[in-house]
Amino acid sequence: MQRSGSPRRVPRLRRGPLGAVVLVTLAALTACGGEGVTTSAPSPPGTSTGTATTVTSSASADATPGPAAPSSSRNTPSVSPDPPGDAPRCTRGRLALSLGRVSPGAGNLHAPLVFTNKGTAACHLKGFPGVTLLDASGERIGAPAQRSGDMRPAVVLAPGESAYAALHTLNKGTSDEPCRRPAASVQAYPPGSTWALRTPGRAFQVCGGTFEVSAVRPGSHP
Repeated sequence: MQRSGSPRRVPRLRRGPLGAVVLVTLAALTACGGEGVTTSAPSPPGTSTGTATTVTSSASADATPGPAAPSSSRNTPSVSPDPPGDAPRCTRGRLALSLGRVSPGAGNLHAPLVFTNKGTAACHLKGFPGVTLLDASGERIGAPAQRSGDMRPAVVLAPGESAYAALHTLNKGTSDEPCRRPAASVQAYPPGSTWALRTPGRAFQVCGGTFEVSAVRPGSHP
């Protein structure tokens, strides 16, 4: 037996593999607990946490444009709103004028006014022609056509190719306003030109006070 006055000796723990595992585990738990508190606690004004920095970096990465997507119009010829530099403007001497068939529809009448390149080299048209209806004596019938619709891209005409502007009026009887006299001929100034062309009018008649012309577009009819 040991004497009551003698202090008891406490056995000292040895640091073995199990002790190392316990210490590592405690350190990991302490680190996780600290990080969780930092993430969930509100940040003081004017400061940013590690989490906020990560989100900001991610947003910046998302905002950075990537490679351009392939164009869906790769098989479509490119069209520029500016006149092409290698094809001069079509002047009166290069063009022939004709009036296409008048087509009725829903109280409206439409007719294509066709410009054809009769020259030996390409030229372009862009814009609205100036159009007036004439009687048999060459006198003007009413006011010139009003421009209708948007400006369109330039149309390049190879020799023999055509572009047209659509004439529009109302059908007879759809308005109380009287119709004008039927036209013996149509006079048209090509876009940008001060010299006019004429073609038979095919008795085209303006009714309802509506006489409009569109900008030129490719082809000879809608």
